[in-house]
Amino acid sequence: MAIQHPSARTITVEEYRELLAERLGADDVVGQDAAEHAELVFNLSRLHYRLSRDFEGLHRRRGWTWAGFRIMNVLWAIGAAELRDVARLSGASRAAVSSALNTLERDGLVHRVRDGADRRLVRIQLTQEGSGALREAMREQGDRERAWLSELAPSDQQRLSRLLGALADRQAPPKP
Repeated sequence: MAIQHPSARTITVEEYRELLAERLGADDVVGQDAAEHAELVFNLSRLHYRLSRDFEGLHRRRGWTWAGFRIMNVLWAIGAAELRDVARLSGASRAAVSSALNTLERDGLVHRVRDGADRRLVRIQLTQEGSGALREAMREQGDRERAWLSELAPSDQQRLSRLLGALADRQAPPKP
């Protein structure tokens, strides 16, 4: 029986990985390590997408976005902060933070306060209501994170966290 060309049927993720590795391995332009790098980046991208969708769905029930949860988490951890710091620490763009803050502020979960020394500066902080709602959401978030990571032994989780942290914390390589 002849094997169908992948475009003639639905291709699985595993088949895609194999085809990509095969094609990259046969291409002398990209180098021998390209297949391993491509698979690693593909897996990271796919995991990021799946986690984001799952967490977005979890927080949507409260009327929040995944970015909104991360913003509130930053404010809970460090206290009042400027928008630029919230964006940097939450891993969201300033535009995404600004949009999420409008919703969170409208719902009474955060508020903006002018800096006493420099009235041009605005700090964002959690309200008491926001802090209470966040604590509830953090319990659910923790349950989801445990479920996602349950496939890995605690030592593997720690190692993966260190490795991903090393990549996430470095500056982007120079562009050619």
